[in-house]
Amino acid sequence: MKIIVITGGSRGIGASAALECSRRGLDIILTYNRNPQAAQDVVKKIDAVGGQAVALPLDVADAGTFPAFRDAVLQTLESTWGESRLDGLVNNAGYGLFNPLESVTEAQFDGLMNVHLKGPFFLTQALLPLLKDGSSIVNMTSATTREPEEVARVIATLLTDDGAWVNAQNIEVSGGYIV
Repeated sequence: MKIIVITGGSRGIGASAALECSRRGLDIILTYNRNPQAAQDVVKKIDAVGGQAVALPLDVADAGTFPAFRDAVLQTLESTWGESRLDGLVNNAGYGLFNPLESVTEAQFDGLMNVHLKGPFFLTQALLPLLKDGSSIVNMTSATTREPEEVARVIATLLTDDGAWVNAQNIEVSGGYIV
C-alpha cells in the first residue's frame, strides 16, 4: 500500500491525478483550500473505484500552517491506515493570473510566488519527516487544464514503481502543443 498527498486535489489536474492514482492502487490524502464539497466529491469517486482517500484543508500560500498540517497528515495516516509515513507528495495546488505585465500588483505577484514557489518548498520541508526513503515528490506547473486526464496518467506513473528511476527531470506533458 502506498499513500500520497496531492495538494489542490479537489479539482482540475489534482482531482484527475487523485482518481488515476487510486485506480493504480495508491491511497490518497488530497487537499483543498476553499471548496470542501468538491474535495468530498473526489473522495466519493475514489471510494467508488475501490480506493481510499481523505480530504484535508490546506492553504498552500500560508507556510505558517504547515506544521499543523503535518500533524493532521500524521493523525490521518495513523487513524485511517495505521501508518506513520507517506510514499509521495504531489505539489499541484496553484492558480493562474492572466493580467498584462504592466497591471500586476505586488500583492498579486506575492500571491503567485507564495502558492507556486514558497508554498511547495516549505510544504515539502514540513512533510520530509513523514516521507519514507525512496518516496516520490512531483512538483507541478501548469499553463492549461485542457488535458487533465493525460497529465494525471503521467503523475500516477511517476508515483508508482514504473517511475522509480525517473529523478530530477522536467517533463513536458503537452500533447505536442509545445514542440
